[in-house]
Amino acid sequence: MKRLLLTLLMTPFCLNAQFHEHEYEINNQEIISSSDVKINSSKFVAVEFEKGECLSEQAKFELDLEIAENKAWILQQNPNAFNLGTHVQFVEPFRARAGFPEYGYHTLNNQVDHNLTPNNQLLDYNCGDRTYDWASGNHQGTDYILWPYPWKRMSENTMEVVAAANGIIINKKDGFNDLSCANNGNPNWNGFVLEHADGSQTIYMHFKKNTLNEKGIGDSVSAGEFLGVAGSSGSSNWPHLHFEVRDFENNVIDPYQGPCNSMNDTSWWQVQEPYAVPRINQISTHSVSTQDTACPVIENTYEKTNFTAGDFLYLKIYFRDINHGDLTHIEIKKPNGEIMNNWDWVNDWGDFFATAYAFWEFQVQNTWEDGIYTISATFGGNTYETLFGVNTELGTVDSELSKLEMYPNPVKNILHIGSDKNIESVDIIGFDGRIYSKENFNSKNVQLNLSALSKGVYMARIKSGKTVEHKKFIKE
Repeated sequence: MKRLLLTLLMTPFCLNAQFHEHEYEINNQEIISSSDVKINSSKFVAVEFEKGECLSEQAKFELDLEIAENKAWILQQNPNAFNLGTHVQFVEPFRARAGFPEYGYHTLNNQVDHNLTPNNQLLDYNCGDRTYDWASGNHQGTDYILWPYPWKRMSENTMEVVAAANGIIINKKDGFNDLSCANNGNPNWNGFVLEHADGSQTIYMHFKKNTLNEKGIGDSVSAGEFLGVAGSSGSSNWPHLHFEVRDFENNVIDPYQGPCNSMNDTSWWQVQEPYAVPRINQISTHSVSTQDTACPVIENTYEKTNFTAGDFLYLKIYFRDINHGDLTHIEIKKPNGEIMNNWDWVNDWGDFFATAYAFWEFQVQNTWEDGIYTISATFGGNTYETLFGVNTELGTVDSELSKLEMYPNPVKNILHIGSDKNIESVDIIGFDGRIYSKENFNSKNVQLNLSALSKGVYMARIKSGKTVEHKKFIKE
């Protein structure tokens, strides 16, 4: 075994119309590895977004007029529609689509700005600067962005927007372009405005067009009810949900309570999320280190799960809320369970990044044994895993089956697999790369009798047309 200390330098950031990528060489990780395993390079990339005007004062005025006209019409139909009731508290206004396979899909990018002086005088509810302003205004909502691969995730309808509380629809906008690439004050957004029992209002902006709930103005919705899919309509340069709150007097409210919230005394959440949520949204292996950044092109992720000698393998980890001093512990295990690589890396750039990723480059050697390898990363108190193969049948995962279920896991005898698409075949693959069984089907629900399979960890390779997905399971 040998210990390698990487000592590298910072490189300049790359400019993109949507965002800046600040790229740094990792220079403080100590790696313990076998003699035939070498990390060629490793980099940390912090992503920061372009800021711009959200809604102009004129657009806000016109929106208020629309709402007033809609409420007058609703009251004509039902004079008791807006009787004031108890103060509402919110559930989270979004969720992942059913069957989403990764660890995470979003981060919180911008909060409400509590310093009303414009031109980069920033203050969020927690006394930080996780917000933005422009020459004539301040950000008045909370932005939940898709991360990573925003355009791919948008195309897959990954972030579903839901009502934060019971309410009445008092405005609805749909049919506008949902592939905007500029934060420029464009008022043509898709979404909803709801009014709640205490007279407060919630605004949900930037939906993907033609995905909105069929209900219309005057209809009631319940907390957690589906409203639509997050997109990039209106003044937006990245698929996201802009969530904004007003009280019964139309004052801006920040639903998050903290020491620098000057707008309201208490949290408006049933359960308020912490200011920072250190998490890995995705850990995966790739054929190249680069990634697509053109707006609004659906990204090619260049993911790869099977390698041969001479191939370059890039391990990528996509972080949410990584802070200065945060430690990530990474291990790569051989097919027989032995540790091949084992290292710690401490983030030592800047103070805080809501969106960032890191990658490590290897070149597969002919001394690497055939089979399935496990990569694990521990960050923020949780451990995340991904798999890759050397000379195996894993192949490249083209896409995921939506609404795929596999249970029980661990399994003793019968493994159940269900999908919303016809399952054509299921292969059971061991971590030694061997295929233990192959079965063909033509059904959305299948059962496999694994009673004769030895105890251990396996992969189920599930095929449906051109779609392939691999699921790890434990045989007891």
